Amino acid sequence: MATLITSIEAIKEYVSVNRSLEWDTVKPYVKQAERKYVLPIIGSITYDLFSSEETLEGFSEKVYELLREASANLAWFLYLPLANVQVTDSGISVAEGEHYKAAQWWQIRDLRRSFIDAGFTAIDEALRIMEENESSFSDWKGSEGYTVFKELFVKRTDTFNRWFHISNSRKTFLALRPYMLESYHQFFLGRLSAETIAEINFTSKPLPTLSLELGATPQYRVLDLFQAAMVNYTVYKAIHSGTFELTSNGIYEKIEEFPGYKSKPLEEEQLRRIKNERLVAAEEYYKKAIKIIESNPESFTNYQAKETAQFVKPKNTGSIVSF
Repeated sequence: MATLITSIEAIKEYVSVNRSLEWDTVKPYVKQAERKYVLPIIGSITYDLFSSEETLEGFSEKVYELLREASANLAWFLYLPLANVQVTDSGISVAEGEHYKAAQWWQIRDLRRSFIDAGFTAIDEALRIMEENESSFSDWKGSEGYTVFKELFVKRTDTFNRWFHISNSRKTFLALRPYMLESYHQFFLGRLSAETIAEINFTSKPLPTLSLELGATPQYRVLDLFQAAMVNYTVYKAIHSGTFELTSNGIYEKIEEFPGYKSKPLEEEQLRRIKNERLVAAEEYYKKAIKIIESNPESFTNYQAKETAQFVKPKNTGSIVSF
């Protein structure tokens, strides 16, 4: 399997290495990092192109450099737990010397956090360039990594981050997709026809020199509000999943690879309040969008509101469950 990073020298372009290492020591982790984090996002055709000997230019060269930076950092993230130990036929031991000693687990943890953050920041930047210049990445447009979000109103990390802070993290964005998909089916496809959704979802963005109110079509104004609604519905659903950390600065995916890392969880009452706030915000954005749709029937010729499905809600009486 050809890889984006092919030598220790290439890794040193992006990661500071203080001691001499053999390429064979790190090579397995480069393969793992690219297979796990890079390949699923850009697709096999684009990955094979970037890992070949072909000369790249323009946007492709910029994306290639960013993905190499991601590969180097994420490979180091995967390698660090074993960097401190010696594995031989006699067993596993920790290397120590007269002038140095093995790093503490918390030092390794903090280093791994910095490497994974750097790696995903590079991936996010690469994806931003690819999404803004889709015509230059036609093979990527046909991959699952591109199409996986196209059915949804929120397709990009920065769009989600606009309405609820996730530190522009592609990792968190990908982890939130199941909740976005669930929100899409429950709150949008359950209320609107597929034709109306298609009219809205594939509308054109107004010129950057124009304001949203003056330059946008009714379809794009509705898309903007539906994106806000979808983000808030998604956070509303994700809060109690246990997969994310909710802080005053936003929502983040928990990283299971960091044993010993503890965060102070919010109390149940705080979670309930935030959950209710997100639901109210989502419904308000949704109502504003529907108002625009109903005020512009000529722009939404396929619009026909569906009756909202009625669900039987169980009541918890403390001792029995009644309907």
